Amino acid sequence: MNRYIYGAGGHGKVVLDAMQGAMMDCSGFVDDRAAGVNSGLQIYSTSDIPDKVGVSLHFAIGNCKTREHLANSLDKFGFFSVIHPAAVVAKTSEIRQGTFLAALSIVAPDASVGSHCIINHAAVVDHDCLVADFVHIAPHAVLGGGVRVGKGVLIGSGAVVLPGLEIGDYAIVGAGAVVTKSVSARTTVVGNPARILNKL
Repeated sequence: MNRYIYGAGGHGKVVLDAMQGAMMDCSGFVDDRAAGVNSGLQIYSTSDIPDKVGVSLHFAIGNCKTREHLANSLDKFGFFSVIHPAAVVAKTSEIRQGTFLAALSIVAPDASVGSHCIINHAAVVDHDCLVADFVHIAPHAVLGGGVRVGKGVLIGSGAVVLPGLEIGDYAIVGAGAVVTKSVSARTTVVGNPARILNKL
């Protein structure tokens, strides 16, 4: 299998490091806005990648909506997940295709993490959480037990979502926020306790 990291920026380097730690081969980066070499690997454009069985991509791009767009537009390829060897993943949890678990992240028993998500450094997805597709949980963020996170949500660095709450689709929880009430779809909340900053 030929595995390519889509996105040659900083997050791409983090994904490559995790792949190397997990003894996963990488054929190079794909990035239509970059060229040359990154971390010793060639950067290709999308058109350079052969359209055939056996090519898999991992989207190393922090923006949730961009990952969703790419997954929909490049669905002719396979997708692979990357789990850093220093991540903690419960045997009864579920991790779907294309998702990244960074070093020191935790996915606890009976939690479910959707496709093309990022569970970043030292982030915690506690027991019985349900995380939908294209979510980004930033470093040191914590989801208490039984939290439900909708599609395309961003949980900022160091944020805490208290147990049993729901975060609606495409909502944003600001860095350091403490969420004490459920958050509606397409709403941005900030602060401690979290309050609505705006709603789209």
